[in-house]
Amino acid sequence: MPSISIDTFFACTLMVAVVLISTVLSSGILTSQINSLQGLNQEEYFKAISEYILSNSGTPANWGSNPTEIPDTLGLAKSNSLYTYELDIDKVSRLNTQNAFALTYVETLRAARLKGIALSISISQLISISISLSSNNTSLNSTKYGFEIYANEDGAPVQTSLHYYVIARNFAYDAFNFTASDGTSHIDVEIPNDSSGTVSLVIFARPNHDSRMTAYRVYSFGHLSHDPSPEGALVKLTPLDYALSTDLNSSETTVEKCYALSYSYRFNLAQTVEGKYQIPEILENSPIVLIASGSNNSSYFTEWTSYPQIPFEAGADFKNAESYSYSYIVIVKNVLCRLTLRFGGMSQ
Repeated sequence: MPSISIDTFFACTLMVAVVLISTVLSSGILTSQINSLQGLNQEEYFKAISEYILSNSGTPANWGSNPTEIPDTLGLAKSNSLYTYELDIDKVSRLNTQNAFALTYVETLRAARLKGIALSISISQLISISISLSSNNTSLNSTKYGFEIYANEDGAPVQTSLHYYVIARNFAYDAFNFTASDGTSHIDVEIPNDSSGTVSLVIFARPNHDSRMTAYRVYSFGHLSHDPSPEGALVKLTPLDYALSTDLNSSETTVEKCYALSYSYRFNLAQTVEGKYQIPEILENSPIVLIASGSNNSSYFTEWTSYPQIPFEAGADFKNAESYSYSYIVIVKNVLCRLTLRFGGMSQ
């Protein structure tokens, strides 16, 4: 058979699989149809499931932005998008277990109409950023910290433009820098000594060849104070539908300020009702880092999350088990990310 015919055959097979999966998902009878689809190669079957999840909005289509809505069918696509594999910012965030309105694993499997099949979903940034503290020097009025930065794409160094922010007690600072061709950079941050407490250093890296690959990393440390508490120990931050909810874990904790940071912008967030802040709809190729700062037993703290809440990995652990894996480059809030779906074997 000529090669063009083979390619056409497999393309048609996958197309038929996607149509079959879409039909039975839409009609709500996928679990009763598994046996009738056994003629499909398992790899093609799971591929078709993946295509459906990424190409459809699910039902109801607005399940992501409604915190009480549990989807009847699982679809992550942004409604009415003009782009292939553009995902909804809130649907993605509700897959992250750190979100207060996250779907449970059982709810996710039920919405995906998977019975006897294990599933995991992970989303990561295309650019990885590492931050390490290399020096600190305290003088009479301030302390200077030195940091080493390294940016890489799939393990290879990448040249980027950097915009970094420092959030501390009564102190906010930002500056630009870059990583060289070997992916490295050094930055110095000077913080007043009367701004003791937790400090959050937020770094955005934007590759020179594609602004849609903009990534972030947060490094929190104690400035003339003890080490920070684990993330989420004092305040649980949940972004959804461009609003940030701040759930306090103690009556002794008070949130004083909230910030939204992107590659180009910094905003002080306005409180709309108690414990909830409006997130600006920043129109640029960048994730948003959200920081809440305040006090706990007179100690200053910062807590952070991102919007969308990427990176994350949720679902089954296939570390020591056989699985089928499918990776895609997707778009979330104008930023390119890598999404990976893994499926366990069908039960017979």
